[in-house]
Amino acid sequence: MKTIVFTGGSSLLAQSWTKYDLPDYNYILALNQRKLEDSKHKTIFLDYKNVAHIAEQLRLIKADVVVNCIGLTSVEDCEDKPALAIETNVEITSNIASACHQTGVKMVHISTDHLFDGTKAFSNEGTQLSPLNVYGKTKGEGEKAILSNNPDSLIIRTNFFGWGPAYKASFSDKILKSLEGETTANLFNDVFYTPISVKTLSENIHQLIDKAAKGVFNVCSNERITKYQFGLLIAATFGYPAEIIQPTSITEVANLTLRPKDMSLSNHKLCAFLGTSIPSIEEQIKALKLEGEARKERLVIPYGRQDVSEKDIQTVVDVLRSDYITQGPAIYKFERKVADYCGTNYAYACNSATSALHIACLALGVGKDDLVWTSPISFVASSNCALYCNAEVDFVDIDSSSYNMSPAALEQKLIQAKAKGRLPKVVIPVHLSGQSCEMDKIHALSKQYGFKIIEDASHAIGATYKGKPVGNCNYSDIAVFSFHPVKIITTCEGGMCLTNDATLSNLIGRYRSHGITRQATEMSKAPDGPWYYEQLNLGLNYRMNDVQAALGLSQMDRLDEFIEKRRTIAKRYDELLKDSIVETPQQHPDTNSSWHLYIIRLKKNKNINHRQLFEQFRAAGILVNIHYIPIYRQPYYQNLGFTNQGFEEAEKYYEEAISIPIFPGLTSEEQNKVVSLIEQPIGFQNLF
Repeated sequence: MKTIVFTGGSSLLAQSWTKYDLPDYNYILALNQRKLEDSKHKTIFLDYKNVAHIAEQLRLIKADVVVNCIGLTSVEDCEDKPALAIETNVEITSNIASACHQTGVKMVHISTDHLFDGTKAFSNEGTQLSPLNVYGKTKGEGEKAILSNNPDSLIIRTNFFGWGPAYKASFSDKILKSLEGETTANLFNDVFYTPISVKTLSENIHQLIDKAAKGVFNVCSNERITKYQFGLLIAATFGYPAEIIQPTSITEVANLTLRPKDMSLSNHKLCAFLGTSIPSIEEQIKALKLEGEARKERLVIPYGRQDVSEKDIQTVVDVLRSDYITQGPAIYKFERKVADYCGTNYAYACNSATSALHIACLALGVGKDDLVWTSPISFVASSNCALYCNAEVDFVDIDSSSYNMSPAALEQKLIQAKAKGRLPKVVIPVHLSGQSCEMDKIHALSKQYGFKIIEDASHAIGATYKGKPVGNCNYSDIAVFSFHPVKIITTCEGGMCLTNDATLSNLIGRYRSHGITRQATEMSKAPDGPWYYEQLNLGLNYRMNDVQAALGLSQMDRLDEFIEKRRTIAKRYDELLKDSIVETPQQHPDTNSSWHLYIIRLKKNKNINHRQLFEQFRAAGILVNIHYIPIYRQPYYQNLGFTNQGFEEAEKYYEEAISIPIFPGLTSEEQNKVVSLIEQPIGFQNLF
């Protein structure tokens, strides 16, 4: 994965490009003055007047590409402050080019369409520069300085529109503000240009980088339109009255700095080089509208959300176009990647974590009259898997700090069970929210009392215990992961069994696939031929398909990135909530959570109770949840004879706990909203 550094990281282009999550690149925002509170990307600060400093920082972060978005772009400001325009558009640009040249970093510079006198339509890359104002002159000088200092640089001439950040409105933002407020927007009907959406611009520059393009490229639309015509298209697409947009002439505006009346650029070179075409301006504006609708939806904040990139999508598409969409190579590759990550010998992908838990029980011989214990604070699958095997289940109370199965409660229950001659065959500790249980203590008890262990690590891929990855099975017989959409990585639906035991591995593999084997060493007789297989067990069809596995395989490439972002978000919550009415999650010193969930607990409070706080969150558009209702409280389990007795800590937890939003794409702004509790009511989210 290559690293792109955006100098001028707070600009419209940098802020937009990094949100489109184009594949194969890691983004870093370089800033000079502005501080970004809500960026999900790494930020650094650069002294743009110091070439040596810039070069040093580029080396430290191992930059591959610099996209220079720095510029004094206001025509009037450049005219009023020519020295600042020279410093920003020429000198700083030259410094960045020099630093890139020294470090071997590819430079991409964002230039302008204000470089010509406006007497010619569709200027190409070879058209002689003839700027009319200080802005155009300094941008032109900046281009010359770049090519002089770094001839392999890529210069992009363009004029773009899109959803700007809160602190800087774009041209399309200003038009929409007028339309929304029903205030007249006077737009030039005699100034022509070739605008391009920032999304389309980002995608095309991305392709140019991939193809190692250098020199000057016009990245723009095919159509030459006036500012007035552009405004009419915005109004029509967004459903506003056209009469709000009014035509005016540039010559009618008094005291306006001289500007070109035709800034249209030709994109023939770009399209020929990439072998592509640019969508119409109308199509780009329609995409802008869809993007705006998606942004409005983000006013609703779920407790969890998948993060699927364009690379993930392309990986899935590649499998769909291949010879195998099930029972193919993607499954094995995904299994191997997870096993290698965790340091486990064997891994078997399944169509869900519930299926994985079921066959884990089967592989350990769980059956009629056997007893399986698990945590009551989990999803029902953690106990249902034993019932599928006709076994009996029971629950062990949780620890008051970690909310995981309490080793002390487990030991006490084992002592009592031994006295009654009714010990469990299997214990299933659940790593709630991504924090590992105290597995060394549970494992020691398993040796003393003779039970097997299945780690329900559905929440915990990417977590560590005693410095080792959860899922390595050092303290268990089998570990299970979940790849549900709100989990750490996703395969849409899916799960996985991991083990270090060869015998268990064979059994898991068979139970997953109808109980069938093709291994001659396991067969009851010599094969009839190369087609031969035998069913040895009453197995199930719990296989994952290659489409799901391909998504998982691609997601694994970003697992560490996801974990880092979740931990950053959790740490920020810790700070924001440390003096609040809620208790933040405690972490055992032996664990490093993957933070699938961030669970708060409401302290005793005379002003608000647990339900009121929950409903207040939901009413604000914050889709918090409870993870989980104790399993023994479910009507099905009540009918089996379970009551609330004997689970003091689980009961306290249920009365106080709320899971608040945490996922890699959660911004600081959204976190602030979670803490402040505002917005409008909304519905419920699936809790699985």
